[in-house]
Amino acid sequence: MHLTSNLTKTLNFVRDFKAGNHGIFFYSSPQEKHEVLFNFLQAGIERGEGAIYVATQETPAQIRRQMQNFGLNVKTLERDGVLRVFECKNWYIIDGKVNMSHTKTLSLRVLNEVMELGLKGLRGCGEAACFFERKKEKEMVKYELQIGRNFDLPVAALCAYDVNHAKSLDEKLFFSLIKAHGLVVTASFAGEMRLEDCFLPIMDEVLKTMFGEMGKKTILKILEGCRSLTPHKIAEDPRSFIEGLEEFIGCGAQVIAKSAVKEMHSKIGILQQE
Repeated sequence: MHLTSNLTKTLNFVRDFKAGNHGIFFYSSPQEKHEVLFNFLQAGIERGEGAIYVATQETPAQIRRQMQNFGLNVKTLERDGVLRVFECKNWYIIDGKVNMSHTKTLSLRVLNEVMELGLKGLRGCGEAACFFERKKEKEMVKYELQIGRNFDLPVAALCAYDVNHAKSLDEKLFFSLIKAHGLVVTASFAGEMRLEDCFLPIMDEVLKTMFGEMGKKTILKILEGCRSLTPHKIAEDPRSFIEGLEEFIGCGAQVIAKSAVKEMHSKIGILQQE
């Protein structure tokens, strides 16, 4: 496969994930998804780590075939307990409901099992499409936020999101999703990202573009007085900021939030379709 220079950088980045990393990956095609996620898992296996893949858009059997085509010796890896492929309904969603407790318990059990085999840790990647298919986006974001940016375990995870699903998210949920991960990956962007560092500059520019410098300052001053939304709090809690805008300017807040999301999409390489 011919790789662009940006995608090559992305592959090197995901291969170099460290224990404790919690990343989010936005993909635009099955081929891109396979290339990045399989490189992520392969690098861990080469370092003596276990690997998990949670499938949604393809069946576990299809994922195994794609892994085999990629160059992973699936039968041997599964036989030795190094690789495990799960279906989302057995991992994230039980009896039609998001079951965070089940997912955490199963994750710890698999980690303990690979450590007992003498492996150094665990790499896991899961497709988030199942949450969107079942209209469980809020539960999904709550789960991601509970995990947080980093693990206190010898675990690295890369959560995989179809870009079309990501674009469909409510603005507040999208920003919360970015906040829940320490690393952000696309075919053209890969790096550490703290929402606190990038949300305020984006929103500042959007407000200035729409209302001018004085209008921007007036809006921020009113929100600080009415809701105690200082610049620090805005950066820490984008959801409260957007809710404050909704109270202050009504439906116009949605236009502002959509513009901010569009800027974030551009920043991380999620292409906008006209």
